[in-house]
Amino acid sequence: MEETNLTENILNGKSLYAFGTSIVNGHLANTSFVEDICQANNMKYQKFCINGAAARVTDPNNIVDQITNAPEKTPDFVVFDSIANDAYAEVVDDPEKLGKITYGYQDDLDSKTYCGALETICKMLETKYQGAKLLYVATHKTPARDLRVQNVMHDISLKIVHKWSIKVADLYTEGNFNGFLPQYQHDYSYDQVDQNGGNHSVGGTGTHPNADGYRLFYDPMITQALISLASKS
Repeated sequence: MEETNLTENILNGKSLYAFGTSIVNGHLANTSFVEDICQANNMKYQKFCINGAAARVTDPNNIVDQITNAPEKTPDFVVFDSIANDAYAEVVDDPEKLGKITYGYQDDLDSKTYCGALETICKMLETKYQGAKLLYVATHKTPARDLRVQNVMHDISLKIVHKWSIKVADLYTEGNFNGFLPQYQHDYSYDQVDQNGGNHSVGGTGTHPNADGYRLFYDPMITQALISLASKS
């Protein structure tokens, strides 16, 4: 990603925390849109996202714990995702696992369910990091998950983050990156690192963006979302 003119860059010098799954972390190379954007804009960042993390706390590797264990200091921005490792038929077809969206903001939240966990994540981020600009990343469509399940998870997730007044970078419906298309799956995703341990390899299953997948699709949309949030400060 080309560096921005830092003298006129509203993101210059800002700080960012990142939570969520391997798509935010950058899979095996541990390099994602976070590095791309922060390095291009001279931003300070800390990543707490973990490969394989779920939203629901029934999984010991979960996003709620990432937030709990993160520093108390409030950054300028927080980015997070939530869907990838909860997107299974056994979750969306089981009301005990999917849960439901609460009406108000003081209700008890059941973080053992997906809805309760995502609401918990939103509430934790808004209260622990009061004043930070929050951005939810709705990740792209991947053939590694059932499309029906992804559609359900995407729709309910956006209802939740909108309830909590959180801005969305919607790669799922607006990002131009569809992993179901064979050429996109091959050219813009990877499963194994390249010979240098990086993310420039191709031929993946469509889940984890490679360098071009981030550069072409994630980086521009998320950068613009962050600029929009910063301009409202």
